[in-house]
Amino acid sequence: MAETNIIGLIKSIKESLPKAEKKIAQAIIDAPEDTIYLSAKQLGEKAGASAPTVVRFCRRLDIDGFTQLKLMISSELSKLTDSGYSDISEDENFYEIKEKLLGNAHQSLVDTTSLIKEEEVNASIQQIEEADVIYVYGVGSSHLVAENFAQKWRRIGKIAIVEKDAHVMITLITGNQQKALFVGISNSGETKEVIKLIQLANKAGCQTMAITQFGKNSLSEEADVTIRHVRANEQLYRSAATASLHVQFYAVDILFHTYASKHYEDAIDRILLSRKAIKDYND
Repeated sequence: MAETNIIGLIKSIKESLPKAEKKIAQAIIDAPEDTIYLSAKQLGEKAGASAPTVVRFCRRLDIDGFTQLKLMISSELSKLTDSGYSDISEDENFYEIKEKLLGNAHQSLVDTTSLIKEEEVNASIQQIEEADVIYVYGVGSSHLVAENFAQKWRRIGKIAIVEKDAHVMITLITGNQQKALFVGISNSGETKEVIKLIQLANKAGCQTMAITQFGKNSLSEEADVTIRHVRANEQLYRSAATASLHVQFYAVDILFHTYASKHYEDAIDRILLSRKAIKDYND
């Protein structure tokens, strides 16, 4: 099991935290070495907050308490390398740009690896197994992830429908008479179209799954099961939402390959069958 990149996780969710908890996060980021020697009360005072705020902050990280958080920070500091997210600068050369983009991608994938939980993946797989039809929806760059999700499961015999038009998706969900699963994809977890559709799917009796960033957000609160990825630290030049796409595609890949491993023979047979059909068509 991958260890949680706890400092990276704290950095990734800091801006989405309530004001008092954000102070705690910043105090840890500024001086992780000092944090491991403090009590919850001392850290709260140092950050201009309180001991109960420290406890709430730990719960938000899905950590049992401050002692566990300190142990995780201490373990990470013992092997910490100079890694993280970085942006391009004016007139930067080609090789530096390549290295920065590679570093950003690596860091976001490492952080996401530590966040995705086996129990959440297994619960999602059970939903997919039980579904007669899967509806997948995302907006903007998340629509690319929705297309990727649907394409993967279609290759192994599941009926997976992705639709850009929210109105069309509404008619599909409300008119459905089968066991259905709705998968809502949103990096922020606050995309209004996705929220409205998952609420509709819940009312229509569908199972619901969210693929979204770690932390409390509207989409994860509506979903029966959530696959959580790191809150990607998108840099200034983010027209292609690069980091968020990396982690969303990666989360889908983990889910798909775990599912395929559990249904190995059938998945392989169906992939080979579809590959042959495409080859015959092209010939």
